[in-house]
Amino acid sequence: MQKILIFFLVILFPFVSFSQYWEVGLFGGTSFYKGDLTPQIIDFNEIHHAEGAIVRYNVNQWFTVKGNAYYGEVSGNDANAKAYDTKVRNLSFKSTLLDIGVQSEINIRGFQAGHPRYNNTPYLFFGLSIFRFNPKSEYNGTWYELQPMGTEGQGTTKYNDREKYALTQVSIPMGFGWKYALNRYWNVGMEFGTRATFTDYLDDVSKTYVEDDVLRSNHGEIAVLLANRSGEYLDEYESFTSEDNRGNPTKLDWYYFAGITISYNILPNACYRF
Repeated sequence: MQKILIFFLVILFPFVSFSQYWEVGLFGGTSFYKGDLTPQIIDFNEIHHAEGAIVRYNVNQWFTVKGNAYYGEVSGNDANAKAYDTKVRNLSFKSTLLDIGVQSEINIRGFQAGHPRYNNTPYLFFGLSIFRFNPKSEYNGTWYELQPMGTEGQGTTKYNDREKYALTQVSIPMGFGWKYALNRYWNVGMEFGTRATFTDYLDDVSKTYVEDDVLRSNHGEIAVLLANRSGEYLDEYESFTSEDNRGNPTKLDWYYFAGITISYNILPNACYRF
């Protein structure tokens, strides 16, 4: 019986040898997006400052649960494109972004503050987030919220199958990072994370144009001006119908957070203790 007990203690030692503990900290870095108004994965003209807070619960040295609240901005502009047809489309947007999520972190080398062997590790993470966005575009010096405009016929009588998109939605965060325990009290790290969304309207661009008179009768003249801005580039107005593509509905939008973290271990005496 004693040998069996010793055997199980040896097997379970990596999972019970360190006490569970919490971290609280801050995030600072950048935010950006990939969608219809970005010609490549990262448009360096449209990277913005982001900040936030994190909370970690270290279950053991291999597994951590993290909560985050990140705030940033995303934007896109056809003026940054190289393709002529995209430049002619001449659409642009910006949106603040609030992301609140929970992720599981897998510590590849193992991580334990205060331990000489497990004081740093690369890690992978995945989880679930709720995010809030609100795309806007500027016209004649005024910024307009695009979702109420129904720029692709949402909320109109003719295109009643196109519902207005929700401004609060769910995303799937995933990514990788590296963290280092300076001592039993403080940790620093770097992280790159992407969020897969279930919407193609982060930038208010997805399907086709709709007829001017449909937008005008349902949402007013400003909706017409914001939906079709090619005339500002060509110096002559060109009308479109629902047969003309405005975006690519086959690809959903993504957004990203990348930056550094600094965190403090609550009850640091719990770190590295059998």
